[in-house]
Amino acid sequence: MKKVKNAVQYSFLVLAILFSIQLLKAQPISAHFFGQNAWMPDTIGDVNNCQEPPCVFYGKLHKQWSNIQASGTKLVRFGGIGADNNMPTDYQYIKMIDSIRAHGMEPIIQVPFKNWRYSATQAAAIVKYINVTKGRHVKYWSIGNEPDLGYSYNSAAQVAAYVKSFAPAMKDVDPTILIMGPECAWYNSAVMNGLTTPNGSDDVTGKDGKGRYYLDIISFHTYPFSGTQTRTDVLSKLGAGSSFENNLTALNTRVANCNAAHGRTGTNALKTAITEANIGWQNSPSDNLYGVGASSFVGGQFWAEMMAVAMKKSVDFVNFWSVAEGNNIAANIGYIDANSNTKKPSYYHFKMMADNFKGNFISGTANKANIKVFGSQNGQQTAVMIMNQDMGANYNYTIKLNTSTASGNNPLKINIPAGFSNEYSVVIQNQSTVLLVFNQSGAIIKKYEYTLNGNAVANQPPTYTSFGTTPVETVSTDEGEGFEIAKLYPNPTDGKFFLQLNKQNLAGKKYEIEVFNMEGQLVLTKSTAEFEKGKEEVNLLFTAMASGMYIVRVKLGEEMKTAKVVLVK
Repeated sequence: MKKVKNAVQYSFLVLAILFSIQLLKAQPISAHFFGQNAWMPDTIGDVNNCQEPPCVFYGKLHKQWSNIQASGTKLVRFGGIGADNNMPTDYQYIKMIDSIRAHGMEPIIQVPFKNWRYSATQAAAIVKYINVTKGRHVKYWSIGNEPDLGYSYNSAAQVAAYVKSFAPAMKDVDPTILIMGPECAWYNSAVMNGLTTPNGSDDVTGKDGKGRYYLDIISFHTYPFSGTQTRTDVLSKLGAGSSFENNLTALNTRVANCNAAHGRTGTNALKTAITEANIGWQNSPSDNLYGVGASSFVGGQFWAEMMAVAMKKSVDFVNFWSVAEGNNIAANIGYIDANSNTKKPSYYHFKMMADNFKGNFISGTANKANIKVFGSQNGQQTAVMIMNQDMGANYNYTIKLNTSTASGNNPLKINIPAGFSNEYSVVIQNQSTVLLVFNQSGAIIKKYEYTLNGNAVANQPPTYTSFGTTPVETVSTDEGEGFEIAKLYPNPTDGKFFLQLNKQNLAGKKYEIEVFNMEGQLVLTKSTAEFEKGKEEVNLLFTAMASGMYIVRVKLGEEMKTAKVVLVK
């Protein structure tokens, strides 16, 4: 009996160990992982007494809050060089905080430092005004911006000096706040290593004289390119063993050592964050959808891949730089075009992941080098993003929701370790991204398809298909569900086709029909108050238009639905 009891205890011990190993392998995705930077605002600092011009930026940030919210952003950082050079006014701080929170997001507030231009006393006064006087209770704070670039601080001692001055003064006012730093312009190991050497002379991960931790989050910025990169550079930059992944691995080891040395556990555990990120800090002067910069399709895929690596390495949050900026192509690196307000591929890749990636991060594999796969899983769903970065090849593929070999003869085979034996087969176009969502039984329930030569060139959001017990429904992801394009026929067409909607227009509302070519050019428009029977004829004027594929968009107010039609002359 004793042997049986010991055997049972041993079995439970083995199971417990195995379960613990599985938990250690899982990388939980933070509930506030998806972040943005509040740039560009209209003004920063006292415009009548500007310390370091400019203080007036003529930015359009405050017209973009609904779009930022719709992208799935959770944290918005008000910082950067502008807010470091010139201390924002009390009004600007409160306006920014209230604008962020009015749209369901949380702020990160940077206090200025600018190489001792501003003092710890002033930083404490900012915390007091915002959190105490005005009762805003902002949780996340940072000190200064890019010390290794803005102040030429290249030693840990230089950074530790102001962190150990500012952080205690700020926590004297509100000990509940969380402070991040050093906000290096890149992963500067000369600075980062000294700040994260437990009990070293420059250690900022331990406690101050009153028992409060100096820093709660170790942060840095990353802009891998400067506009001279090639497509090969972009596709290979974030691969396995990349500098980005290796830096995060090294930082995780250092953070773990600091946590152990200082007894930091639970909510007090030191975390990591990337508070500025983009494919590069500027574009090529000719960047566009087909380029390799922040306005390109592959640039959007780069954002997604960067987020995947950060999730894999348990980064608490990533704040991309930025919303909308730049008066020329080189400086236009926001995820919304500053001049046209067009949502870029980076916006839609960010949104697809923010809307669907929940629970734990999981890595996928594919048998083609130009295919990248990653996903997430919680108790309700498994989300899988597949990126085809080949410039010409479309692939018939089969995805298997475990690690066993996918069946069939499709040339592209994909695995995601979701724990199901289910398979799903379809085609993925060249230069496109597909996001699949499966339910808790492994059955597909949603599909997002975002293509360069379809959606992006027509300035359209990903095409969304819902799978269920009712017929398949394909809609735009940006708008509501008041109507659908039920049929488009004949397709292909020699010039005329009919649009069939899923509802009648009994109220005589005005629909707009737009047709785009595959370069995103608007080639035909038509307004109608018809559709009484849900059907409308469209003439493509084939004598003036070339054979090929076209995007048809039907609009009712702010609601839009799209479909594809092929013209054969």
